[in-house]
Amino acid sequence: MTKMERPDERKALEILREVDPEKYQAAILLGKPDIQNPKQNIGVEVTQSLKESVLKALKLDGTNVHNDGQILESIKERYGNDVLRISLPLPDSTKKAIAISIANWHSLFNLIEAYDNKVEKLQSGNYKLYQENNLFIFVFGEDEKSIEQLAKHIYRNQTGRQ
Repeated sequence: MTKMERPDERKALEILREVDPEKYQAAILLGKPDIQNPKQNIGVEVTQSLKESVLKALKLDGTNVHNDGQILESIKERYGNDVLRISLPLPDSTKKAIAISIANWHSLFNLIEAYDNKVEKLQSGNYKLYQENNLFIFVFGEDEKSIEQLAKHIYRNQTGRQ
């Protein structure tokens, strides 16, 4: 059975090949992790940060993006409690149609939770582990605060600080 290729994984591989061709030229799209280069002993899992981009598309970008309760309340008032369907503008001027379950809002966009889940999944035995295991996160300009928080979280985990 072949893995269904996702455009974001293909784009991540193209970027990695451009940035570090020596390391990623022989890498291929597989799955668990998404990008693998057995010759270089490297695996890369791909994910993306879309929270602030979604808020901008919903015209809620004036909302404090770190107060999920306030965000969720505003979304429920405007769009209801079920599934939110929007056309998300991407940096390359294309649009991506997405559907978001309101019930899963927090876990869909929390990068710290996504990172912790990926680390846990890597240790589950369902992923091929390499000497070097990386996480490629697509980040749009307005998502910088989420990345800063994630970087602090990773640093605290590595140093044992709270």
